[in-house]
Amino acid sequence: MNARTAACAALLIAAATACSSDTSNDNGKAPATAAKPTGGATATAVAKPKALAIGAGRHWSDTDLDGSHISATTSVISYTQPAKVDLPDALADFPDPTWAILEVKVCADATSTNVMVAQSPWALGYPDDTRIRTPGVSGAGIPKPEYPVESTAVQPGTCLRGKITFSMAKGTRPDRIIYGPDGRDPVTWTVPKA
Repeated sequence: MNARTAACAALLIAAATACSSDTSNDNGKAPATAAKPTGGATATAVAKPKALAIGAGRHWSDTDLDGSHISATTSVISYTQPAKVDLPDALADFPDPTWAILEVKVCADATSTNVMVAQSPWALGYPDDTRIRTPGVSGAGIPKPEYPVESTAVQPGTCLRGKITFSMAKGTRPDRIIYGPDGRDPVTWTVPKA
């Protein structure tokens, strides 16, 4: 791949993860802010958006790097743990792993430019504030339909749905699912108790 092609590919990936201007929570209202005077100065606390439930989506809107409008709704369809996969334990980062399957969906608005998607912005979060990133595996043994490992375009007015496979230490369970593209506020969903 020559330098020009690599630069174009990097630009496309960056466009998919441009800063979000979405300030709404899941009921469409702006997050609450509170100001408290402290010793003559004003401190502003911004309420953290609450985690969404599995099945819920978060709409976002932004300006792409080329100045065009980009917007979509990102949803978590399901989370399954333990999940049966036909993969060797050597592909996991843990000995004797437990596997989980996350099913997600992105729908680009009809007025948007192409929305680039990949597994990389997705992670699982734990109560101790640690995270597991996607392993980026695909092919034989992965539950279908697979969510793309490499950056893939979702055209305006269309959706892309697929499954992402995670491995984790046996006996552990995340408490949240995190969608955190570079430069955009992360969105979280609550993992249901086992």
